Amino acid sequence: MLNYEELLECLQPVEKSIKDAAGAAARWQKALQKNVDTGNLAEAKKNLAAIAEAIVQLNAAAEQAREMIDGFDTQAYFANGDFTRQLLDACKDKGVDVRGEKGVYEMFPFKIRIVGDEERTGEVYMDRKRIPSVRPAYIAETIRASQAKLYSANFKELPFMTELADAYETTCLKSGARIGSTQTLSKIYRSMAPMARSRKEYDMQAFAFDLARLYEAGPDAWVTKDGVRYTFGTSRDGASGIRVLSATGVESFISTLRPLNERGE
Repeated sequence: MLNYEELLECLQPVEKSIKDAAGAAARWQKALQKNVDTGNLAEAKKNLAAIAEAIVQLNAAAEQAREMIDGFDTQAYFANGDFTRQLLDACKDKGVDVRGEKGVYEMFPFKIRIVGDEERTGEVYMDRKRIPSVRPAYIAETIRASQAKLYSANFKELPFMTELADAYETTCLKSGARIGSTQTLSKIYRSMAPMARSRKEYDMQAFAFDLARLYEAGPDAWVTKDGVRYTFGTSRDGASGIRVLSATGVESFISTLRPLNERGE
């Protein structure tokens, strides 16, 4: 079967025919308006005949395009894995980091879910938002552009570091640990978003992305408004750490947080 790029190549000359016919109809319509306004009915009749011919050509090209699109088996395209393979190849070409398998992938900081079954002839979700496309190259570019937009957005390290420190202290109090002990970031996250509703609005992916921005800023940014300096603990893999990527694609796994001392000195 055709992949989407092959379908697109076949559709391009038909799309041109549609564009040409629609353009001709529009031009003849303008001429018709002029001739009707000036009272030149003889020319107006010729314009109407030309419009009718353009519409015939437009309908024929549109029907040809419809048959080609209807003939593209989207369900099979997703079910046999061709769509996923081509999406992953397109992501690689665009430098999009991919982790995961079997239809659920992390393209940091997004979760990409690919659905293809009898009820859904092919759907792709970026987090909770459906991407209305079955073209792998377009979806890969959408993901890359969305990542670039997030990384280029203004991020204020100090307010986030202060919120993180407040959640750290809450975590210590809940567990009966002393302030100054090492706490895991997963527990701190639950203190920042204690309710299921709040975790839905601020999920672990969003938390990981904020951590990535803060971590990339370096130790000088790991200081609260009160001047308390913190440090992160790292791990070798995602089993005990939260995976983060820098804007340049550098991977780190950060797992814990603790204050260096009371005033961060």
